Amino acid sequence: MKYKYILMVGALLLAGCAAQKEVEPKKLVPKDMNGTTTSTTTSEGTVYAKDKGYYASSCQSGNGQGCRDLSTLYELGLGVPKNIQKALQLNEKGCSLGNGSACSRAGNYYDDGRAGIKNKEKSASYYMEGCKLNYGIACNNIGSRYTNGTGVVKNAGLAETYLKKSISLGNNAYSNLGFLYESMGDTEKAKTNYKKACDLKDPLGCSNLANVLKNEKQYTPAYNYYLNACNLSKSGACNSASMMIYKKLLTPPNPNQTMFRLDSNSCEMNNKTGCSNLAYNYEKGVGTVIDNKKAQKYYKKSCKLGDKSSCKKLK
Repeated sequence: MKYKYILMVGALLLAGCAAQKEVEPKKLVPKDMNGTTTSTTTSEGTVYAKDKGYYASSCQSGNGQGCRDLSTLYELGLGVPKNIQKALQLNEKGCSLGNGSACSRAGNYYDDGRAGIKNKEKSASYYMEGCKLNYGIACNNIGSRYTNGTGVVKNAGLAETYLKKSISLGNNAYSNLGFLYESMGDTEKAKTNYKKACDLKDPLGCSNLANVLKNEKQYTPAYNYYLNACNLSKSGACNSASMMIYKKLLTPPNPNQTMFRLDSNSCEMNNKTGCSNLAYNYEKGVGTVIDNKKAQKYYKKSCKLGDKSSCKKLK
């Protein structure tokens, strides 16, 4: 049945308190040819594989940034054999030498266990060290940890302090700060911070603001913020906007075609619910012509993405 998966507000809000990852390439960069041109962009700037000797020497001489740069080469296998454990060790060393980005990166590694060890307490301690070194992303991450009590004892006061420090250091931590205020029952402060996050093109801020507005029955602005988040590639927000039309909470021009377009966008972003809904649209002719082959195609995609009802539909 179309739109079986109604997105729960809480599920979206929980995402508002996730750790912020260090900026690394979205695509792997090929290994360098003769060590001359291969580079990758990180939060600290551009790192060149041809300069691996310089980074190694810099790290050995006590420069934390050198360790951080060298870790990127090992993480991606640029000019050196790919070695995630080595990358973690270099970030830990860089952190001990006073580089906040290296601390934050080490925290990311322990957060998701990519080097083979998942340890939330250790990741929190590295985020704390990075924040002490005035690295904004690390402050955001330790602030969110105090919000949800992961790896530390839950403490709203400390969460607020660190999230505000992250913002003062130029980092967009408004969405996490908004989530903190919402969890404390202060929806006005939550909305203010979600809007600031959204204005800075943070899709989670737009989506969370839409959730609050929808709960307040402010359907038109909620729908518009879901559209903002959808346009910023948050697939769940596309589903939520489509659901509002389906439940007749508002009626935009050409509602069926709009639902079809939103479901198509969601499925293109590999959202299982979006693909299931898109399949239904083709099956029933909602916003498009009936096409059973395309319906089957998108039910298959949804099934592969983990949607059990789509798998049953195929049978």
